[in-house]
Amino acid sequence: MKTSKFILSLLLASGIATSQAQESVANIFKSGVDYYNAIGNGYLKPFGNGFATGLGSNWYNTADVHSVLGFDLTIGANAVFAPKEDQTFNLPVSPSLIADNGETSAPSFAGKGNGVNLSLYQNGTKIVSFTTPKGVSQILPTPTVQFTIGLPVINDVSVRFIPNIKSGDTEVSMWGVGVKHNFKRWIPGVKLLPFDAAAMVSYTHFNVQYNLPTSSLVTPDKLVNGTTATVEDGWDASMYAGQNMHLSANAMSANIILSKKLLIFTPYAGFGITNTHYDVTMAGNYPILTSVKTSNGTVVTKNGVPVMDYKKEVDPLKVTDDLAMTNLTLGLRLKLALITLHGQYVFQKY
Repeated sequence: MKTSKFILSLLLASGIATSQAQESVANIFKSGVDYYNAIGNGYLKPFGNGFATGLGSNWYNTADVHSVLGFDLTIGANAVFAPKEDQTFNLPVSPSLIADNGETSAPSFAGKGNGVNLSLYQNGTKIVSFTTPKGVSQILPTPTVQFTIGLPVINDVSVRFIPNIKSGDTEVSMWGVGVKHNFKRWIPGVKLLPFDAAAMVSYTHFNVQYNLPTSSLVTPDKLVNGTTATVEDGWDASMYAGQNMHLSANAMSANIILSKKLLIFTPYAGFGITNTHYDVTMAGNYPILTSVKTSNGTVVTKNGVPVMDYKKEVDPLKVTDDLAMTNLTLGLRLKLALITLHGQYVFQKY
């Protein structure tokens, strides 16, 4: 029971981060059709890169391999830190989109502090003021639950699998596979040296989806404030049901591992490369402001303020990125009877 609760808490940490991003991103669509992509991409980039990077870590804690059919179960968590340059993003300021205090950058998902106040103008008229999403977390968590078994020819095969788990509005799942080979034993002379050396390749895929609750749906009336601009009545809220944020991420890693067992301690080091890819999609139907509504060349008003046109788009925002990062891993393993503890730090961009 304690193990299952621990696993669920790790999964929910990922889901909570996703839900916070979704709630914050709603304001992006107030920036209008010309700017929402630039703001969305800048804000969400470290969110996706952080999750994807965490998947490529924590695959090993020694260069040694199991005996045939020897096995272990490893449960852990990765905390990924975004680099400083990705904690902010450049704002697409222009005569139509003005930062109220003259800022040129805003915090990304992995940044600190509140967002930047922006105002959208149409034909010299302020349509709406809004704030970019605030920074949520500089630490991006990913869980790992891994089963490893020893096979002939000095191989370890590791499998990661978490079935689709749903809690509230959040769904998460993960799978992965890795193979480790202690090549040192095949090299004459080198196999007599007092340390272990292995090569490992791995692949992991992770999915998180947060379904926006009805009270938080992005609908046309939420794109304007009603005092400087408004939208016409008649839109159907059911058209915007089912909005969600979906993150699909994967990582492939290749490493050379060195370790040395010293009684109950095993220090280890790894050198390698990690390739990551992610897609963050704002899925479903979303309204996006376009321009001031006109009739026969005259601005249409309601209650004395301009009426804004908007369009409904399906899956309007998709943020994607790839990273290739060399890395150095340093770690320490402590074996206590049937339980083994280990911790490590990975030096790389994320």
